[in-house]
Amino acid sequence: MDSRIEPFNSNTTVVLDFYNKVLGLGDTSLIDDILTNEYIQHSPTVKTGKDGFTEFMSFLKQLPQPKNPVKPFMRLISDENFVAVHLSIKFMGQQKAVLDLYRLKDGLLAEHWDASEDITGFSANPNPVVEGTTTIENINSTEENKNIIHKYTKHVLLDKSSDLWVDYISTNLIQHNPKIENGREALIQYYKKIDVKKVYRILGEGNFVVTQSEVFFETVPFVVYDIYRLKDKIITEHWSVSQKIPKEMAHLNGMF
Repeated sequence: MDSRIEPFNSNTTVVLDFYNKVLGLGDTSLIDDILTNEYIQHSPTVKTGKDGFTEFMSFLKQLPQPKNPVKPFMRLISDENFVAVHLSIKFMGQQKAVLDLYRLKDGLLAEHWDASEDITGFSANPNPVVEGTTTIENINSTEENKNIIHKYTKHVLLDKSSDLWVDYISTNLIQHNPKIENGREALIQYYKKIDVKKVYRILGEGNFVVTQSEVFFETVPFVVYDIYRLKDKIITEHWSVSQKIPKEMAHLNGMF
């Protein structure tokens, strides 16, 4: 079995440097060395470009800083020029689940998407919202697992072929979405209540696959990032981060 715990991919190293030095230490002098000149922003409240990100960093520096900051929990999944980072962080006094997605070009951050939601005390299951398995295994199965999730999203979530659920999801699915109980049946009932409109990206590394989707909860559009851990070609663990898509944003790039 080929596996890793710590990221070794050069792109994940760039992203980790960005978190540690720029976001963590607030070293804005590194922005020119880590972002492309054409940096594209999709986070709805941050202006696009280097100037927009620099302005965002100035805002962060004005916020009260914790005396003993806790290192954020991070799950990293790298796929060619994309790196997804799943985090649990405290922001403005509220614990949040965050999914950051970066596209890199020539070793620099070229584009950024994200979603975040509050982690509340209520949960339909005993599992933490973000924490859990992080070890990347079975690197050689990356494309096969991505293909499995591609078929799952197409046939089950988009085409709503409900009879195929059993082909993709373990009966004893470990669930980290606080709104859903553990097990396959609870996930089936949850997806009957929502409408998956489009899956924009499917990224994977080994036993982990991440999808970026547009989902309607009743009539309200959300961006949703689902993270699946597969074992023996079956989804065995599931996390997700969702955020409402606002009508107005700080740019014209949209959230996708």
